Amino acid sequence: MRLAPVLALALSLVPGWVLACPTCAERAPEAAGRSALLVGAMLLLPFLLVALGVWAAIRAARGDAKRSQ
Repeated sequence: MRLAPVLALALSLVPGWVLACPTCAERAPEAAGRSALLVGAMLLLPFLLVALGVWAAIRAARGDAKRSQ
């Protein structure tokens, strides 16, 4: 029973890159253009998700209004 907390503490003290496989850790750096596109996409994603939710709510409200008439 005491092994789990000790193991969790030991793993939390080890950096994550140590646990990665060597082929994953030894890759070439990302191209600047591709990296900028990825950051831009990550910045825009929350706004797109909110817009999709608003669109779905408006569409659902219109569908409810048409059913009640």
